[in-house]
Amino acid sequence: MLLTLTSDGDLFAAALSQTTVSVWQTDEHGVYSEVDRGIIEEFTRISIRMSTISDEIAFYFRDDGTLFRAET
Repeated sequence: MLLTLTSDGDLFAAALSQTTVSVWQTDEHGVYSEVDRGIIEEFTRISIRMSTISDEIAFYFRDDGTLFRAET
């Protein structure tokens, strides 16, 4: 089951436990699909910095409709 991470507490728990988080964004038809996956390294009220599974650093904005989900 996927848990949507919405609060700072959710993001902090996922970062602290190094839970793999999937990133979901909408396409041109408004359908959500997974675009990335990784571990949260740092987050603010505006953005989330992740170390992705391909060993790259990615930044995502929290207020642009992007969803962050962790498998429970």
